[in-house]
Amino acid sequence: MLLTWRFTLFQHRILCAEQSMGPDRRARGTPILTLLFIFLFPVSARALHPVPEIPHGEQPGPSQDEQRGASQEEAFVLVDGVPEPRVGRNDVLHITVWNGLNVEERTVKVAEDGTIFVAFGVNQNLQVEGLSSTDLKRSIEQQLLKYFRQPVVQVVIEQYSSNRAYLLGEVGAGPGAAGLYPLEGRKTVLEFIIEHGGFTEQANMTKIQINRASGEVLILNLSDVIFQADESQNVIVNPGDIVWIPGKEVGANTYYVFGEVQSPGVVTAQEELSIVELISRSGSFTADASRSKVFIARGDLNQPEIIELDLKKLVEKADFSQNVVLHNNDVIFVPRRGLAKLRDVIAAITPVLGLLRDTVFLIEVRRR
Repeated sequence: MLLTWRFTLFQHRILCAEQSMGPDRRARGTPILTLLFIFLFPVSARALHPVPEIPHGEQPGPSQDEQRGASQEEAFVLVDGVPEPRVGRNDVLHITVWNGLNVEERTVKVAEDGTIFVAFGVNQNLQVEGLSSTDLKRSIEQQLLKYFRQPVVQVVIEQYSSNRAYLLGEVGAGPGAAGLYPLEGRKTVLEFIIEHGGFTEQANMTKIQINRASGEVLILNLSDVIFQADESQNVIVNPGDIVWIPGKEVGANTYYVFGEVQSPGVVTAQEELSIVELISRSGSFTADASRSKVFIARGDLNQPEIIELDLKKLVEKADFSQNVVLHNNDVIFVPRRGLAKLRDVIAAITPVLGLLRDTVFLIEVRRR
């Protein structure tokens, strides 16, 4: 009963406001009624996406994260809890042996059969493919113990030729352009992309595709990694992987929304969205959101213009001046209730602006 009364009263205010509008403003204002009703009475994301029940007697299969994790240790091996790159065919190794005051060094290339010839008195072929540099060091030391009391060995992989992955699509220009790159140990997909050029302005971070050598295909949302710290999307890159960064639709606008909304992240749209439309596409407010203070960071990422909006006025007084039309690359922040001081808002927004500057706009920074 109370719900119906509130909605009827609000509808009456909207209709009164529409009568004072011109035909152009009235056409844009009318669809907002439904969106604002969503703001007033947000629905739980869990209710909208219920967890499917497992039939009695059936065992749940492995989760998507478990399936991904099963194939994510091909480029490296854990040695004493530390990830180290695996030695592979055609890799170039530099081996140093200390025996008392004597020092011997050799640079060797791993053969196609995965072996190297070890001199230093050992004088035999050792199978090294798949080992870490630490494993190989210990193996050589074990062989040298037959001839020396306390040999010390160092193994360094000077050139990676075996473990490589492709990076294609909307990758930053210049030295870090798309190409075939070595995997020097454990690399997540976000590390791999940033290390080799970052994203262009047209990159669609929500649909990164990885084609595994095994035939598996992954579609990843790296905006969830950036805005929601969802590391399940930031998988390890394996040898032979093809990492594809697709482009956004031609003419699409990009908006970054974070804070107290149900689905923070990147929103793209062909049309220019208003603040109400954007928050609606982000799942509406959370229960802790501040509706009276919503902020937009616009323009220069180093010194952005900060725009403050009061969406309660839009809801309670039909003040459509608060429903501003967003610009491409606007950053929208919805704080928690009580976070009212501008300095606190800037402190919350600054890390996100810095991350965007280092990734999405990396190519522009390089041109300056």
